[in-house]
Amino acid sequence: MDQSDSNFIRRVSMLRWVLPIVFFAIAALYQVAFARWVHDTYGDQLHFVIEVLFFGTAGPLITFWAMTLSIRWLQDKEQVEKTARASERRLASITSASADAIISLDSSGHIESWNRGAELLFGYLESEMRARPFTELFGGGEAAEVEFRWLTENIHQVGFVRGHETDCLNAEGIGVKVDLTATELTDEDGKSLGVSIILRDITNRKRWEEEIRRLNASLNEQVAERTRELAEKVEELRLANSDLQKLDRMRAEFVSVVSHQLRATLTNMSGAVEHITANCETMNATCTRMVVILNQQLERLDRLVRDVLNTALIEAGELVLHREPISVPPVMFQVVDQIRARTDGRSIRLTEKPGLPMVFADRDRVAEVLANLLDNADKYSPPDKEIIIDVSADDAEVTLSVRDAGPGLPASSLERIFDKFYRVDSSDSQVAYGYGLGLYICSRLVQAHGGRIRAENGAGGGAIFSFTLPVAK
Repeated sequence: MDQSDSNFIRRVSMLRWVLPIVFFAIAALYQVAFARWVHDTYGDQLHFVIEVLFFGTAGPLITFWAMTLSIRWLQDKEQVEKTARASERRLASITSASADAIISLDSSGHIESWNRGAELLFGYLESEMRARPFTELFGGGEAAEVEFRWLTENIHQVGFVRGHETDCLNAEGIGVKVDLTATELTDEDGKSLGVSIILRDITNRKRWEEEIRRLNASLNEQVAERTRELAEKVEELRLANSDLQKLDRMRAEFVSVVSHQLRATLTNMSGAVEHITANCETMNATCTRMVVILNQQLERLDRLVRDVLNTALIEAGELVLHREPISVPPVMFQVVDQIRARTDGRSIRLTEKPGLPMVFADRDRVAEVLANLLDNADKYSPPDKEIIIDVSADDAEVTLSVRDAGPGLPASSLERIFDKFYRVDSSDSQVAYGYGLGLYICSRLVQAHGGRIRAENGAGGGAIFSFTLPVAK
């Protein structure tokens, strides 16, 4: 019996007792309040007529009211039952068409209903499984009984079991992994009517999870292996780097020792040549020519040793600049005088521009850069051609340019001309002898000042080397 039936019976029972009480109350009220007054006022005959009219009208009206109320209660009950039946049909339709297996068990654990999802999952028809014990899906036997007993105990204690993963057998005896959710069904008094069970096939999901775990394990192994290999490579690189650092220190020490020893030897040789020139009373033409050659070669060796030492300092990061605000023209005049003295009066033209700002630079290093560029221009310019030094400035930097009268630079050499040991002509028959260090040192010294250096070919021939120095703020 559902709730609507109980309400209807309760109301009808109440109405069965209310009607007699109402009739009695009306009769008593009439006799107490109106009967004496009507009898005294109108007489027996009229009194009889009034009583017949009164009781003949009140009774049917009360009966009509009671019947109307009962009909309304019946209509409400039918509407509730209709709604309940529609809900039951909808629920049954949902349950029957559900893709998940929905099974109901009686209180003894036997199957009462078996939907379409259960047929698809296990391959059994409803007629085959009705009234059979649910433990058969677990494979039967003691293990199935123990698992079902555990499920039953937990359902009775909590009211449901959710997310229980287990193995079942289908009609072909193949294992199926399922996710089980079970809910206890009870009546109004809380008495157990059975269990509703929903089973969802998770065979593919478990297979994918296992595959993911396998892939993760494989990936972890690969990562660990690569990490070990990387650690070994890092250790090898560390050892190799340590060896290279040792070799670099040995190279630097060797260059320093050899260069200083060479400079000491060159100083002694230069002193000996000067002594010969000053103290030998008789010098024939051969001796005079040999002394000139010795002086030239000593000067070349001195420049080479100086360039090697500068290169070693630059690459070791030990180059120290003593920067200060300086004026460019005095440095230019000093270097030009030195070049003219070495080159027997080489024609060098300076374009003077008054009002040049001071630059923030190391005077000696700027003189070294300019001297290297002028030496380079002297090597490639014919003896009767002049070298031009130009200077310009803006608010940020001063630019010095040295233009020679030589053949110019090949287009392929413009980008590499400042590379270490790079020579435009490195053959044995080269016109100008050199080591490929001078322009490299110039570029590094200019960069250390925060300036720029570049090479280009002039419109009228020859090469132009320009470098910039920052203006002193």
